Amino acid sequence: MFAAVGLLLPSVLHLAGATPLRALTVVAAAMLACGAGALPRLAGLLPAEAVHGFLYDGAVLLVVCLLLAFEGLLLLAARPIRGEAPPASESASAVGRMRAALFLFMLAEELSRSFLPLYTRDLYAPVPGLSETLMMGLPIGLFMFLVAVFTPFAGTWADRFGGRRTLLIGTLPAVAGFAGTAMAGSLVELLLWRSACALGYAVMFIGAQGFVARHTPADRRARGMAQFVAAVIVAGLCGAPLGGILADQFGYRATFAVSALLALAAVVAVTLLPAERVERVQGRPFRMGDAGALLANPRFLALLMFSSVPTKLMLTGYLFYLVPVSLHAAGETPAGIGRLMMTYGLIIVLLGPWVSRMADRTGRHALFAGLGGLVGGAGTLAILQEQGVAGILIGIAALGVAHAFNNATQLALVPEVCRADCARMGESSVFAVYRLLERGGSVIGPLLAAAVADRFGIQAALVALGVLGMLCGTAFCAVFLLIPSASPTAGEAAR
Repeated sequence: MFAAVGLLLPSVLHLAGATPLRALTVVAAAMLACGAGALPRLAGLLPAEAVHGFLYDGAVLLVVCLLLAFEGLLLLAARPIRGEAPPASESASAVGRMRAALFLFMLAEELSRSFLPLYTRDLYAPVPGLSETLMMGLPIGLFMFLVAVFTPFAGTWADRFGGRRTLLIGTLPAVAGFAGTAMAGSLVELLLWRSACALGYAVMFIGAQGFVARHTPADRRARGMAQFVAAVIVAGLCGAPLGGILADQFGYRATFAVSALLALAAVVAVTLLPAERVERVQGRPFRMGDAGALLANPRFLALLMFSSVPTKLMLTGYLFYLVPVSLHAAGETPAGIGRLMMTYGLIIVLLGPWVSRMADRTGRHALFAGLGGLVGGAGTLAILQEQGVAGILIGIAALGVAHAFNNATQLALVPEVCRADCARMGESSVFAVYRLLERGGSVIGPLLAAAVADRFGIQAALVALGVLGMLCGTAFCAVFLLIPSASPTAGEAAR
């Protein structure tokens, strides 16, 4: 039919391919039409359960393939634009290529998101004083702890040596880490190789974030950070369901081998980034004592404790640990868990760009971050009304809405509340300290969730994290929306 339309009405196909998004829509419609035509024949040949699984996996693969194709189109479009001022054109090109490298690396990490606690359980050997439930959360907690430890060093390296060189050196251990995880024969080996992955994750995260910040004008800060966030979120959107399908079909170890190949592709993509001219930041280099100076800023402390840390705690404790464990207990396979977790990323991809534009236009970054905290806490409490998979799915969706509101806006708030520190320490180092402290929530999240689940059950752990999110969101709104901020001059003079 499409071939006939192309021969008879070529202008229709030309119109359909005018933009990348429209072209992808046409391809998706064609694939859906072919699937609908094949469905009656499949229904006559396969059992109903097999047909349902085919439809679910086919829909997931369709979305994932379209997202991968769209990321590829963005990479092809990441080149200087004719007629545009050279600095602006080169800046957009550099950010686009960094997004591609970041996407590949984060996709490698996200492939195991739907089954990592289950893989840990397969390698678990009894340890006196530590239950299986607690040990299942240990790899996530250790990974996040080491990311927090490596984060300030990654920021300093990026300021001193430039983004491309730092990323090339830092991400190579992650390739070995993924390969080693695929061959791990015990929980100790798994923890060792996941530690190597943590080094690469910290370097890629901070290096890419600093790269985007250096190549984005101040008046497009939230939108520049939205590019960074979008690469991470789209990778999560593709990784969890795709990894679940691979794990169902080929096993956990083969999926980690695929992650190693993707991480290697990310290293190759980093080599395509432009070499940066390293500019020495005035003032002394970053030291651990700088964290104390930042914590002396009341509004930075409020941003950290009532928004950033709870966001990471909910992400790792609720989404990364409790969701796979509780859904597996409800009878879901890794592929099914990945499909449900995909809701989180899909909501952020749809809402994130709109939120960043509105936040930039209104200048109310704190308002959007506060609303995100309240929505996330309230939505995860839906498990009190809807038991089982339905309640967990509502919580996943609410968490997606919450993080669409506060991910990019939190990052945009950091330089707003730390202007003097950015001038003194350098933006990359300030972000490194921020990430170091923020990732305390990432470390605490799975361990806290595992401890509560081990003592009171998974249901109680889901409710406890929801209540904590509500309380922190309320406190953040009280500080940022009800208490006026001091003027920049007065604030800097006070310091």
